[in-house]
Amino acid sequence: MPCPFSEPVPPYPGWELRVYRLPRPVTPDDIREFLGDEDLYTRDTPAGLVHIIHKYGLLEIHALVGEKCIEVWFNPVRGAYPSEYLDALLATRFD
Repeated sequence: MPCPFSEPVPPYPGWELRVYRLPRPVTPDDIREFLGDEDLYTRDTPAGLVHIIHKYGLLEIHALVGEKCIEVWFNPVRGAYPSEYLDALLATRFD
């Protein structure tokens, strides 16, 4: 089931979408922590302001503050590494 702010168009051709359910809603602090040194982009949607975080060409996280899900676009050319990286990133905030 997609998030309420779902974007069905991949950021780059061939990238794959996965939706992750979280144990609690996303907070502004989560966005700041996920962002790190990367640039933050936003997209205004009917559901609210979606925060788009690019992580080193491996993945792109779409998050809406207050939602208990995120969308993640993966670069499949990178193999399992993007998924492992995301698992570690999520563990820093949601475990």
